[in-house]
Amino acid sequence: MGWFFAVAVITSLIIASYLGFRSINLFNLGKQGYFNSTAKKILWLVIILGSLSFALSRLLLPISNYWFPLIGNIIFSLILCLFYSIIIIDIIRLILYLIFRQTARYRLALQIAYIAMAMVFFIVGLYMASSPRIVHYQITIDKPAQVKQLRIVQLSDIHISETTSKHFIQTMVNDVNRLKPDYIFITGDTLDQRLQPYLDKNLAEQFAQLKATYGTFIIFGNHEHYGIQRDENNSNAEVVSAFTASNMKVLQDSTFYDNATGITIIGRDDYVVKNFGKTRAELPTLLSFADEHKPIILLDHQPRNLIEPANLGIDVMFSGHTHAGQVFPMTLIVNAMYKNAWGIDSPVVNNPFTSIVTSGYGLWGPPIRLMTRSEIVVTELNFK
Repeated sequence: MGWFFAVAVITSLIIASYLGFRSINLFNLGKQGYFNSTAKKILWLVIILGSLSFALSRLLLPISNYWFPLIGNIIFSLILCLFYSIIIIDIIRLILYLIFRQTARYRLALQIAYIAMAMVFFIVGLYMASSPRIVHYQITIDKPAQVKQLRIVQLSDIHISETTSKHFIQTMVNDVNRLKPDYIFITGDTLDQRLQPYLDKNLAEQFAQLKATYGTFIIFGNHEHYGIQRDENNSNAEVVSAFTASNMKVLQDSTFYDNATGITIIGRDDYVVKNFGKTRAELPTLLSFADEHKPIILLDHQPRNLIEPANLGIDVMFSGHTHAGQVFPMTLIVNAMYKNAWGIDSPVVNNPFTSIVTSGYGLWGPPIRLMTRSEIVVTELNFK
């Protein structure tokens, strides 16, 4: 993850540079004088440290897994909101200059709007992250099953860490149970990395409260594997055991046929295992255990390759991982990276395969969402 840290630092310094220079200009701190010189230095210090707070909190994890991530993520979120606000203010200043050929008389109003806008961004971001919506999809599968219809509730990217509260998880469990699902699919990154917070907070009891007619199925995401690699007390078997203790069936490169419904559920291990010298089972191998004339559902954390499952006869693929970008402009980046970065899509012409990618229930990094929202996905499957 050295490359990620380097990118995070470079991005933070770019944000700090633009935010610092433009804020100094807006508040007229560039002129000479002791007060302005001191204020400018203090402002630069706050902006640089604030912009680097996310990266620094990762460096300080060995000291505290709770306070440094919590404080660092909140401060970085505020910096992001200030950054977006100053960009908008600069656009407004440019428009005012083009119309009136000067902006000095509007300075105070712009200063107030800048601070107010940043606070609005932060409050809206918190709301979009902490108030998941329920998203509904309808799919008809032209294959016979033992039932006419199934209601599937999908959760993904919960990212349980030391800062996750039991109330947050209990709210999720209550919301899911009210939907009365036939199946619950949890499509990876349930853990942020370490298993210990899941155990310490006794979240197994809360996850065990999830109620689905035919059961809860869970797969691994990249973050489960990051935790396994970095913590010797966090083995693959221990993670599987913890999930199993919560009455969840773990599918890790395995195939499950449900006699009660007549559908096959395939759960793939995450793509990231290849980076750790491990082998991920090929999809045709997993499909060799399935009846292609009956409905087949694939759970795969990362929606990397949608053409292969479509060509192999998969009916529906459930994924997460992208967070739908979580914070603009990451929304644009994930849209460029994935054929389906969020939502429902039939990526192959004249092929009944459907891809569903959720923005996820939880968060990673900043505790805000801008231009995205946390969600629970409900999919009604109808069979012919």
